[in-house]
Amino acid sequence: MLRREKVMMKAVGALALSGALLAVAAPALARSGAPGAAQAPGASLRILIAVKDGGTREARLTCRPSGGDHRSPRRACELLQQVDGDPGLLDVHPQAVCTREYRPVSVVVIGKWRGRSVSFGRVYSNACLMKAAGGAVYTL
Repeated sequence: MLRREKVMMKAVGALALSGALLAVAAPALARSGAPGAAQAPGASLRILIAVKDGGTREARLTCRPSGGDHRSPRRACELLQQVDGDPGLLDVHPQAVCTREYRPVSVVVIGKWRGRSVSFGRVYSNACLMKAAGGAVYTL
């Protein structure tokens, strides 16, 4: 019973971390849009990844044209194109073999995809499962 309670507490902590990331990222994204910009990209996303009891990484990704400070903007945009900009539908490596290690990783993606708002948050049990789901999109 004690082990189950520990797992539940870890899950609650990971969910709280995702909520905190969404709360911090949404206003920052709203401020980053320049009113009257000459031409808006097909997508402008901010991706945040946080490991519980570890570091946090952030990247900006633009598509059409591919760019931003994301590590692999072209590949990330191609993957998002396949799911019409919905990170929740990504499943890049469905047959990935991952350990059962529990080290929660929170992913938050917010921004615009072809004029539509994107607000996505998910907690993966570990980095392997996160990379299996998001591939290059979550490689910052």
